Amino acid sequence: MVPLRKVVGRSSQINNGWHRTNKHPLGYLPGESRPELAQFLVLAEMDPNVSLVAAQACVITFGHDGKPCRHFPDYAVIESGGSVLYEVKTARKYGQTEVRRRLASAGLSIEARGWPYFVALDNEMRGAPYFHAAETLWRRHRPIFTDLQRLAVERALGTAERTVADVVADLAGDDNAPSVEQVLSLAANARVFIDLTQPVGRGSVIRQADPQAMPKPLLPRRRPAEDLDLEQAA
Repeated sequence: MVPLRKVVGRSSQINNGWHRTNKHPLGYLPGESRPELAQFLVLAEMDPNVSLVAAQACVITFGHDGKPCRHFPDYAVIESGGSVLYEVKTARKYGQTEVRRRLASAGLSIEARGWPYFVALDNEMRGAPYFHAAETLWRRHRPIFTDLQRLAVERALGTAERTVADVVADLAGDDNAPSVEQVLSLAANARVFIDLTQPVGRGSVIRQADPQAMPKPLLPRRRPAEDLDLEQAA
């Protein structure tokens, strides 16, 4: 649960730091760039499919251009019950052919050991249609609800999709009536599922947190070997 290498400090990056999280036992995760801190970790935190995130959790040895190399994937994630390794890159950096070649070599070695390996790009995370809503919801990730309020919201939802405003109105006067902010905090902590294709607020549509009907994953992903194959085919 402790990163295998120190957080890299770069003079060109002023965003090195720590991200508060409910998906790591220590309650925080390191980030070495803005895409890691403000994009990847936000989406991972708000994705109900993700149950655990660890930084630089393993070191991979692999061969590249006839030389032995080492690679520390940025994050290891338990996603939909399975382990997935992610590298976070800017589109500008990933646009360099040698970077893609090296990541492709690392990825093939990792996949041969049985783990999926993906690259998440800053422009694809930032440009996702749900990113702004996920970022807004993330600001409510601190749990401010009680178990009794959670049960009251689940009871009011039943099997239907309803707006936050309707659920709050139905529970008005109840001893365990939640506020709008408390319902949004429930959604930010995956106690209920929320539609992130719309702005987050009173009009947000929520439903029961049904493990048999999970929402679509939030983290965009690229497989470096496939990107390299497509480039060579072109």
